[in-house]
Amino acid sequence: MEWVPHDEPTVQRQRGKWTVRQGGYDPSTGRRKVRQLGTFDTKRAATELAKSVAAGRAGSADETVEAFVVDVWLRSKEGRVEQSTLDQYRWAVERHIVPLIGAVRLRDLTPEILDDWIVDLNGALEGEKPRLGATSTRLVRKVLSMALEEAVQRGRLGRNPVALTQPPRAKRATTRKSWTVDEAKTFLAANREHRLYALFHLGLVTGLRRGELLGLRWSDLDLDHGTVEVAQQLAVVRGRPVMKDLKTESSDRILAIGERAVEVLEEHRTRQAAEHVVLGLDTSAVELVFTSEVGGWIDPNNVGRIMERLAKDAGVPRLTPKGLRHTAQSIGRVVVGDDKIMQERLGHADIGITLNTYTHTVSEQHRRAGDLIDGVFE
Repeated sequence: MEWVPHDEPTVQRQRGKWTVRQGGYDPSTGRRKVRQLGTFDTKRAATELAKSVAAGRAGSADETVEAFVVDVWLRSKEGRVEQSTLDQYRWAVERHIVPLIGAVRLRDLTPEILDDWIVDLNGALEGEKPRLGATSTRLVRKVLSMALEEAVQRGRLGRNPVALTQPPRAKRATTRKSWTVDEAKTFLAANREHRLYALFHLGLVTGLRRGELLGLRWSDLDLDHGTVEVAQQLAVVRGRPVMKDLKTESSDRILAIGERAVEVLEEHRTRQAAEHVVLGLDTSAVELVFTSEVGGWIDPNNVGRIMERLAKDAGVPRLTPKGLRHTAQSIGRVVVGDDKIMQERLGHADIGITLNTYTHTVSEQHRRAGDLIDGVFE
């Protein structure tokens, strides 16, 4: 921070114009500084700005998009959002917002300017590659919209001009989002002896996210009662695996699993123990359910690569790890027939009652759901 306002803004006549000035000081030295916030043709316009600034509802009339988005909005997010989210915001701001419209005065932004900006992001001449794909363009537009919405709340804008624009149409996905029941069974049957078979099986019967599966500890499993507690996740932050707490309360939950899933996990524990003996590791000290071939964390990025190869060998459509979750949801909705129960099993943030209200017990509805889904893969 280079300047802290201290005095009330004042309106002064200067060289035939009306200016708004405000006294303050340099926070690092304490030395007094006076800033000129705007210059106007009429005293009325200058007075309106002075009143807005005095009420804490506006910045300089010359404040640019870059000044607000970088110095105000991004800074307000530091320490308040996940680092991966902040990195995504900075990518959008530094790579695609500031270079194209950063010099535009905040108050001059119009839907027409932003329409052109969106075209610059996603449009391309025939035979040329666009700056961004439709999905990334939609993301960058959303980031700008969030920033400008805050500008509205702070009194710097009367309305959010992004709301009057249209995002580019998302292209149809070229890969499948989920498998059919037969495809899921084929994939599991073809990879019955793979060291991560239990991960794939558990993903299909529970719908756990990739990071939730990789963050599971043996202490989170109660195989005697057939429950899995989801309490942490292995995420990727700046390209590196990091163990983190779950994002929302609804993500922290207890799931019921059936007898077949319990058998698969017990077989996996025996296989894992044998691997660690060969590696010379203390099997009693193994914490995670799913470990790498050398006994450490599995890089989340590697799971997709492994699945792609195994799916190809099994003769089923290529699927991302998230596709296991989509498949679990699709199958669950059919065999369970209760969307509320499935929302709770999947840990969606928009549910009203979640499984974190349970301790070591699971409701009868969830027990039945676990058994029904388990039966699909027997």
